[in-house]
Amino acid sequence: MMANNLIRIPDEYRKHVSDRKWRKWEKIVSLFMENRLDDLALNHRTGARGRIFTALSLEIFNKLQIPYKSEPIFYHIEPNQWYIEFAKQHAIKLRTHDFYNPDLFLSDGTWVEVTLSENTAYQKLFRYGHQADNLLVLWLDKDEGYHKEICQKVRFPNAEIKSIECFNTLLEKLSSGPDIIRKLERLKKLKGTIL
Repeated sequence: MMANNLIRIPDEYRKHVSDRKWRKWEKIVSLFMENRLDDLALNHRTGARGRIFTALSLEIFNKLQIPYKSEPIFYHIEPNQWYIEFAKQHAIKLRTHDFYNPDLFLSDGTWVEVTLSENTAYQKLFRYGHQADNLLVLWLDKDEGYHKEICQKVRFPNAEIKSIECFNTLLEKLSSGPDIIRKLERLKKLKGTIL
């Protein structure tokens, strides 16, 4: 198991986000959650849909009581050989870095990444898959691209790519679940309007 070798770096190593910037992002997410789309159109910035999607994803994990740590940081370890060979065979760049920062780290050791684009979800396999024991990548917008074309029929040894809709059946059983599903649908419709 690779995860035994991963060491979480203390939070003080993270880059500090100013309070001003943090408040702007909170306002953008709040405007969306309150369905104030006209105000959102006036206040959004590049990356707004991604931030909103991340907030909705966290809300899903919280409502379903799936324990997680948010944005842990891990040292690089030797990449999984399967990914090295697959990337070489398909001329895909394996992304390696000194540190890795998945969106979520579940109690069972699974790394979770959330991303708007289905094709980008497949790209994330080559950023995180070679480092994690288990990786789950959740996406919102169905789209096409090279990585999806190459990878969608491949069974990865430690990774799954799923639409965020995979949680809908569980959400429908919760009193607040249908509201989250409606928000996800609303966010999909804002593609191209809100960046």
